[in-house]
Amino acid sequence: MIWPPVKAWTSKVYINDQVHFVAINYGGELLNRWVVLMSVLDSNVIVKVSWSQIIDLSKWEAGWDEKNYLESSKSVNKKNDNKTSKSSRLSTDSGLTIPISEHSIRPWFY
Repeated sequence: MIWPPVKAWTSKVYINDQVHFVAINYGGELLNRWVVLMSVLDSNVIVKVSWSQIIDLSKWEAGWDEKNYLESSKSVNKKNDNKTSKSSRLSTDSGLTIPISEHSIRPWFY
């Protein structure tokens, strides 16, 4: 999988009733990489996911998918491996800052 991560992600399970997320920040090196994701529909839902979790195709998919959820009626609770956060800074290449000061913006999809 390509680093830095694309911006659009779909969780295979509901996280606080949400499945579509935007990668707003990322960091770390090698095995300690992580991605901060914010729900597309509810900006209060922010999770920090390890890179090993996000590249696991049984848990996450790059892009926004409308089908194939493993647990369509269940919500993931806070006992999972994802860390919930109330706020997070945006990466400089997110394209989500105002004003946009960077010329290189990460793509939404592959």
